[in-house]
Amino acid sequence: MKLVHASIPADDPKTAAEVLADIMGGEALPFPPAGADAFMAWSKDGAIELEIVPRGRTLHFDDEQGNWRPSSVSSRLSEVHLAIAVAKSAEEVLAIAQAAGWPARRCDRGNGLFQLVEVWVDGCFMIEFMDPGQARRYEEVVTPASWKAYLAQAALR
Repeated sequence: MKLVHASIPADDPKTAAEVLADIMGGEALPFPPAGADAFMAWSKDGAIELEIVPRGRTLHFDDEQGNWRPSSVSSRLSEVHLAIAVAKSAEEVLAIAQAAGWPARRCDRGNGLFQLVEVWVDGCFMIEFMDPGQARRYEEVVTPASWKAYLAQAALR
């Protein structure tokens, strides 16, 4: 199985799609279903597609299918984030994000368990990017079995 796509908000969807496509080594294309100002960021291999819609355009359960509509209420922060493994190095990811004016930093999760780069699209939507080495480590240490062991140790299960 794989996650086929995800939609995220941005102040400037075109710019966000271009920057994210650069990090993923792919390309940015228009995404008309969410409006003329919505874009998609594709990974180089076409395995990851991010739909970037204008902040405040929310999905609604309409008669035949879900549709994006402007909302009168919008938040710059979100409960949602993504983690994406990319071919670029952590240094390249940091440089691309910083050139776009987005906050970005290296992070160590779980007191040395695994590392990643936090990229904050527009300074408010977090995407965790993992370079090849970071992704390998994550896949080694974050599994259903290891999570169950962690929960048992923490007496949370």
